[in-house]
Amino acid sequence: MPRKKPGVRARGLGAELAALRSTTGRTVTDIASALGWSKSTLSRLENGLRNIEPEEVSALLAVYGVKGVERDRLIGMSKNLDEPGWWAVGLPGLPSESATLASYESEASRLISWEPLLVPGLLQTMEYTRAFMLGDGIALDQVEMRLMARLRRQQVLKRAGLEFLGVIGEAALRSGVGGPDVMYAQLKHIRERSKERSVSVRVVPSDSPAHPGMVGGFMLLEFPTARPVVHVELARTAVFLDEAPMTGPYQEAFERLDAVALSARESQQLISGLMRELR
Repeated sequence: MPRKKPGVRARGLGAELAALRSTTGRTVTDIASALGWSKSTLSRLENGLRNIEPEEVSALLAVYGVKGVERDRLIGMSKNLDEPGWWAVGLPGLPSESATLASYESEASRLISWEPLLVPGLLQTMEYTRAFMLGDGIALDQVEMRLMARLRRQQVLKRAGLEFLGVIGEAALRSGVGGPDVMYAQLKHIRERSKERSVSVRVVPSDSPAHPGMVGGFMLLEFPTARPVVHVELARTAVFLDEAPMTGPYQEAFERLDAVALSARESQQLISGLMRELR
């Protein structure tokens, strides 16, 4: 039976095992030879390119001298690599890209969402989302299913240890999605969520200097022990980038966005001002 495609959990476990090997000062070739494995097998495991079995983790930890609670934790990780979340089992018909994004979000330690023309999905009200989806031409029978998926995705903001930064273009906050009442409620929702300890919102003014974010929106997902992933949404699909040459430009783009965005306090003031304009 073919192996299941590894996910972010496999990448995280592989990174931890690679770090343990590094502390011993031994090379991939040394460890693979000691265990009777091929060098490519160990390399693929460390890079999260193949799911790793508990027995393989146990063998590596024995070589690295890891015992006790830490050993139990790492072996436990290997047993839960395929544990499904709601995105895998709960919503038939959910686009595969949405399910993949939800999976990544569930493992991330930090999410940075840049949206020049829309409110970030994790901060959208259901009324705003519905209005946008209908305007985008999504079939009515698909809208409710996607709304449910969006609502479940948003629960990730309640997860302990997660930091979320929503960087929003001023144009998105001045749009007329759903009409004045929907936009007022949306702005109020953003303002309230941004008061939470784990959530930060910053606005990039429409008159800001030129910056790389003008090309389009993206989400940068960072993980405790794995390399970052960038999610770029396209028309009716999305792409996920995880190689440094591809993710690097987005990390640099965020640094430029950080330089031109208003502070969190200034952003709150701008949002409150826009709310007053709608009333």
